[in-house]
Amino acid sequence: MKKLFNKASESLKDSKIAIENERYNMSVNRSYYAAKALLLKKGQTPKTHNGTIQQFGLEYVVKDDFNSEIAKIFSDLEDFRENSDYDAYFNATEDNAKENL
Repeated sequence: MKKLFNKASESLKDSKIAIENERYNMSVNRSYYAAKALLLKKGQTPKTHNGTIQQFGLEYVVKDDFNSEIAKIFSDLEDFRENSDYDAYFNATEDNAKENL
């Protein structure tokens, strides 16, 4: 689990570097993977993106009483990640990247 957490931490650093270099799609992608570190703290390693969103809601919103808006932000981040990775016409902005980071 420590190796997975280290990878997530590296993704967060990569996201910051991507913003500094105006690589906003990459930043959004790396922010999503860094956010998964919260699930690693709970010993959860979902195999799918959908499973990650669902598990986040269960572990943090239902069990830990996080504000449900946090789960919405995380879900939106996954949408941004998917668009950044697969939609040729989508381009994240600096604001998108900073907000998601």
